[in-house]
Amino acid sequence: MEEEFGEFESGPFKGKKIKFASSTGVDMLIDISEDLMKRIFGFDSGEYLITDESSLQDFTGVDDMELLDIQTKIREVYDLDVSDIEPGNLVEIFMRIHRNKYGEPS
Repeated sequence: MEEEFGEFESGPFKGKKIKFASSTGVDMLIDISEDLMKRIFGFDSGEYLITDESSLQDFTGVDDMELLDIQTKIREVYDLDVSDIEPGNLVEIFMRIHRNKYGEPS
């Protein structure tokens, strides 16, 4: 579900509406998402915006890290390979961390 926020009142986007993708998946795994954002990128809660459509690609360039650097850091921190998750979707990564830590839901 998308969330809609007002519309631009001026400039080249005048009249265009802002819509954010759902964050239901991120919200369900909030503890893992906050932990990863802190340990991998150094961001505290409230210093970033992620949705269910966010990916590792969105964070390339943070601390000059490229995708491979981010995947390597995740492997080192969580002992987990996420390089097969296309296109590096964060919710999929959060779910894999959850399964690795707690097992499959019964």
